[in-house]
Amino acid sequence: MNFFAGLLLLLMPEENAFWTFVGIIDDYFEGYYTEEMIESQVDQLVFEELMRERFPKLVNHLDYLGVQVAWVSGPWFLSIFVNMIPWESVIRVWDVLLFEGNRVMLFRTALALMELYGPALVTTKDAGDAITLLQSLAGSTFDSSQLVFTACMGFLAVTEARLQELRVKHRPSVLEVIEERSRKGRVWKDSKGIATKLYSFKHDPGSLVEEKKDNDKGDMVADKDVQLGLESHSSNLDELLDSLNIDSKMDSLPDLQEQVVLLKVEMCRLLEEKRSSILRAEELETALMEMVKEDNRLELTARVEQLEHEVAILQQALTDKQEQEAAMLQVLIRLEQDQKVTEDARRRAESDLATQKLEVHVLQEKYDKATASIAEMQKRVVMAESMLEATLQYESGQSKALASPRAGRVENPSRKIGLLSFGLGWRDRNKGKNNTEESTESSPDNVSPKKESNIEEQQGR
Repeated sequence: MNFFAGLLLLLMPEENAFWTFVGIIDDYFEGYYTEEMIESQVDQLVFEELMRERFPKLVNHLDYLGVQVAWVSGPWFLSIFVNMIPWESVIRVWDVLLFEGNRVMLFRTALALMELYGPALVTTKDAGDAITLLQSLAGSTFDSSQLVFTACMGFLAVTEARLQELRVKHRPSVLEVIEERSRKGRVWKDSKGIATKLYSFKHDPGSLVEEKKDNDKGDMVADKDVQLGLESHSSNLDELLDSLNIDSKMDSLPDLQEQVVLLKVEMCRLLEEKRSSILRAEELETALMEMVKEDNRLELTARVEQLEHEVAILQQALTDKQEQEAAMLQVLIRLEQDQKVTEDARRRAESDLATQKLEVHVLQEKYDKATASIAEMQKRVVMAESMLEATLQYESGQSKALASPRAGRVENPSRKIGLLSFGLGWRDRNKGKNNTEESTESSPDNVSPKKESNIEEQQGR
């Protein structure tokens, strides 16, 4: 119980720790730390039944190895997991246990440990290996949250009512075993008394008679009524013995003494052999446990080295993976930059394409307008040519029809030449109208000499 007191002294003052300790022992664990430890034994049987219900395969394997469940759960329950699991987990378990006000958390935590480490226990092939492995695994339960969560949520069926039902079922068998053990203890004490008496009788034969008288006196004090009856019967027996032959009794006395001495010597020898066997068995058991611990130590050391090698390999793989991730990150950054550049170029190209489309549209409109102007001018040219031809035909008809003197013949050609030049100038002007309109946009002041001559001829006319 010093571990309980030490844990409480770490958390509170001395007086508070004392009264808390008293409350835990008297209220929460009543009957656990008595001389017979009845409630502790009952809880061990209850836990074994729960184990057989929840983990039958594991219990069968432990039975095959010769490991009793109480060997494992007994220290857990008696110490309330102090020094069995890490301190952080112990305090978490104590919190729940004190909060609920009963021992349900003991069973749930033990079942949770069995659930966590049961698969590893099934692989063991020796009782010592199984117990050592479970102790080492339980001592490494540093994840208190997982332990408490598994205990509280994974075993909700383990309630106080269920535990009380199982306790009522198993308590009579425990009481029967304790009663039988107490009877055997009394028989052993009586046998030890007989051996002592025989040893004393070897050195002092009269001491046996005196001791018998003392025992008779003690029995008389213990049970007065029975002693009175025994005294009456003993008085009658004494009278009968007095009537017997004293010589025959004296002759048989040495034989009885020798037999008693031989029996005493044999009894002492058997007791010594038994004591030596017990000590030898304890020594062999201790040596066996040391060998098992050493084997387990070597196995654990090899396992630790293997795990360290695997951890180194994993760390190297992790480093390579990180380097690959860094390289991939650089590649992704470059790709992103190239994508940005490509996107900017695409946007610029789209902008240039839109500008070119706009310019093409404007040029197309200008081209359409110029084409329409040319078509209209061609129509005018055709009309002018037709008018000119008509005029020429008319003039030729006039020249043929008219008969005039010589002087008149001289004047008509000049008039004819004037009309002809006017028609030709008008036709040329209409054909070059499109070119003159474009040239006038750049230099509006330039006027062709042919046009000026046509204008002067028209003014002269």
